[in-house]
Amino acid sequence: MRVDVSFKYLERSDFIDNVLDKNIKKIERRIKMFRRDDPVHVSVHMEKNPNREQYFCRTQVYLPSRVVMANGKGVNSSQVINKSFSALSKQLEKVKHRMERHLRKK
Repeated sequence: MRVDVSFKYLERSDFIDNVLDKNIKKIERRIKMFRRDDPVHVSVHMEKNPNREQYFCRTQVYLPSRVVMANGKGVNSSQVINKSFSALSKQLEKVKHRMERHLRKK
């Protein structure tokens, strides 16, 4: 699995790296079903509003059959990351259940 992390108007810190690593490990557990032989790519973009204390996090998971995206925004950087990744994990669960239902019908 390839992971790309980019920052805009925000410097990389150990705190942000720890929060991202924890959440990426959760996503890795969720996408084991999708990763048979095809590569999976996770992209995270963190951005800070230069004029006020507001953070944005955009996460995307490129699966072999589709792209799953989630956004988060808020005042605290770790809260924004957690919010974005929790929305992403919910969407991955929905995709997983749809695939299982489709495979059961066959």
